[in-house]
Amino acid sequence: MNNKFAHLLVILIGYIACIYSMLLTWNYFLGSSLILKVLICHVEATIFIYLLSVIFNNSSWYDAFWSVIPVVLAMMCWSDISAAGNIQRAYLMHACLLFWAIRLTYNWMRSWDGFSHEDWRYIMMKGKTNNKFQYFIVDFGSIHLIPTLCVYMALLPMIYALAYSGSELNNLDLLAAFLAVLAVIIQIISDQQMYNFRKNLSERKTMKSGLWYYSRHPNYFGEILFWFSLYVFALASNLSFGWLIIGPIIMYALIAIASVSMMDKRSLERRSDFRDYMNSTPAILINIFKKG
Repeated sequence: MNNKFAHLLVILIGYIACIYSMLLTWNYFLGSSLILKVLICHVEATIFIYLLSVIFNNSSWYDAFWSVIPVVLAMMCWSDISAAGNIQRAYLMHACLLFWAIRLTYNWMRSWDGFSHEDWRYIMMKGKTNNKFQYFIVDFGSIHLIPTLCVYMALLPMIYALAYSGSELNNLDLLAAFLAVLAVIIQIISDQQMYNFRKNLSERKTMKSGLWYYSRHPNYFGEILFWFSLYVFALASNLSFGWLIIGPIIMYALIAIASVSMMDKRSLERRSDFRDYMNSTPAILINIFKKG
């Protein structure tokens, strides 16, 4: 048994235990509203995974959280006796969510090298702390809790569509499903292009071909588009859910502002050709009209 497989098995056992703890928490707050129960279980799961990251001294325990836990939360919400959303819409939303989650989880699994690896962003953020209190605030707050709250807000449109009764399946649902599938396909293509590029990379150069020619972060474009598709599902259920646009906006800020700035700053430091690429290529949007 190689180290990576053994480490993935440990991660699997840890997440199974985490999901079990979520079920216990869900049942404990059985009388609360669905929206509140999702939040409580989401935060409780974050604390559970954070404790594992402390035990293993590796915050990359949280990496799989992004794709695994939203599916669990959505299924718990859908199976709740209080859920009153349209059943056909629920099936369609879950199919899209699973498609997204499988792609993201697979991409993480094949690129993760085991517990010898920790995301460079986590290392950088924790490395800037001066004492144990700052370290805790960064590790638990910035690396674990804040992303969890952002994902919770972005998941709210789907939760509302599951929790409350709405209109029958309509054209907005078809548009939402189209956007979700398109988003994941963009991610699959951009992930594979980057994977092939890195596998054959002999020196530090910038990826400028395929979708990466038209956008510096086409995978992030797909991610933002996917979360926006869940908002369209909520609108399809009930136009009064329009205020839930705050979810995709928060996710956009997390990805397009926070993550992109860190990624671009690192690339500028490591790649001599990145500045020209950065000046000619949009950060997120795929500029299909870009000329060489």
